[in-house]
Parts: sequence; C-alpha cells; structure tokens
Amino acid sequence: MGKVLYNLRVIVEEVRGFCDLPMAPGDYFEVRGGRITIPAGKHMCLWAMSSLLPMLPAKQRNVLEENDWLPSTSHMCCPDPNGQVIFRIERISVDVSQTKTVLNDMAINNGNTVAYNSDTSELGSNQATANSQLLSQTPSGKPFPRILVNEKVCSGCRACELACSFMHKHIFSEAETRIRVEKDEPTGRDIPRVCRQCGVALCVETCPAGALSRDPRTKAIILNEELCTSCGACAKVCSFGAVHFHPDSGHPLFCDLCQGDPQCVERCTTGALTFGRAGEAPLKGGAKTPMLGGAHVVFC
Repeated sequence: MGKVLYNLRVIVEEVRGFCDLPMAPGDYFEVRGGRITIPAGKHMCLWAMSSLLPMLPAKQRNVLEENDWLPSTSHMCCPDPNGQVIFRIERISVDVSQTKTVLNDMAINNGNTVAYNSDTSELGSNQATANSQLLSQTPSGKPFPRILVNEKVCSGCRACELACSFMHKHIFSEAETRIRVEKDEPTGRDIPRVCRQCGVALCVETCPAGALSRDPRTKAIILNEELCTSCGACAKVCSFGAVHFHPDSGHPLFCDLCQGDPQCVERCTTGALTFGRAGEAPLKGGAKTPMLGGAHVVFC
C-alpha cells in the first residue's frame, strides 16, 4: 500500500486578504504523476505555487504512520501576508500509471483480472473496482489525539500536577504526578513537561529491557514495571524532557492519558494543555472564561 500514488486537485478555497493576480475561489490546478495541469484559460500564482510544491509529492503518497500530521493536513496558505489565499489539497483518484503493480496485486488477490488499456488512461470497470477497494483500505488520515502543550500561556499554577497525582494515587503529591511544570528562571517561563506520545517513540525503541509499549486503544506509552530496570535510557532520548522518575521506586513515570480523558487538561484554566490533534479544534480543554462572582474572579 505504500507504493500508491494519488492524483491531486489544489483548489483556491478562500481569499482572506487581497490578491492582485487575482486568484478567485474555485480556481484550481491538478497534479497527475509528475505533471501539473492548469485548466485552459486559467492561471496560477507562481509565488503561491512555490510554497505549495514541497507539500504536493508528500500528499501524493500514502502515509501509513498513524501519528503523522501529513494525512490530516489539507490546507495551506500563500506566502503573501496581505493575500492570505487559502488552498485546499484533495486526493481525486489513484494514479494508474504509477500504481499498476499495486492494483494488479489487489485484483489477483481478490480472484479478478485487471486489463490495462494502453490507448487510454481511463479505468475500465474492473480497474474502477480495484481503485475503489484501494481507496477504501487507506487509513482515515487522522493521527491519534494526544496532549498538546502551549507553554506560552502556562501560568505555572501547577493545578495539572495536583490533578494528575490525585487521579492516579488519590493524593496530592509531586512525587506521583506524570506531568511537571518547570520554571525557566532566565526567561521566567513556566514549561509543562509531559509525554507528547511521539509517532516514532524513541523511548520505546531505546528501552533495552522492552519495558515500554503503547496502549492499543489510547496509544499512550505504558510501562511494565516488572521488566523496567530503571536504567534511564528513556529519559536520555526524550526530546521534550518529559521523563522523570519516582523517588522511591526509581521507575520512570509516563502519562497514560487517564485512559483517554486526561485530567490535567480538565484542570488547566489557560489552555496551555489541550487534548486533540494539531491544527484542529481541541477535543478537550482550552482557555476557561472567567466569571465574576461578587468580589472574586472564578475560573470554572
């Protein structure tokens, strides 16, 4: 399935600023294999296309890594801040010339025969069936949700730490929390340190004891304490400094996403912690609206 190559249509969805070329909503071009086609009598902005080009070969390909952002990214903006032309990238079909082997293999596996017509690029009825089956077997394109961190709005209140420790041990204890907020003294910033559920999790790959794996449902990193030797290899490779150790057991503490309902996100009032997918509205969390209650400001 990794050899599939898609044909694309890139459409002007919206013009939020002023485009003096001009580009108008509905204008489009298509990418078929290595060829860019612009409808007769139409045009495409060179500067906008220059920003789009690096993305197009990636969108032509089938990305199987479920935590990758590429499959769920379909909108791009032209580089002119005054123009703000928004483009939408759509997959319109499978490129037959580049995907014959894949389609033939699928048809053979299903007991059918696919005949390619060398005089045309159109799919016959059997080819269309194979094409439909291929598209239906591609992943949904959505990476699994995870905790997203915006450290710029973290207030350092540490309510997330209390919520985490209480969720897991029913006590308020810094030693038991899976998330920690660190103060960067030179800049005055408060930085939440929590597992980001990396698509390619180096901690899992590096663990010499095989003590780390993923939860099959939430995709959170989970620890087998019986296998863990507390060697610290996971902490050394973590790019986010999110791995810290229990002071008594010596085992690393990993965020388990509270089985898909992270309580740290629930308690964060500033929106520094949200739960969802990058580039989309959060599934959980966000800045809380302050309500005036007498002489007090209450966050709820």
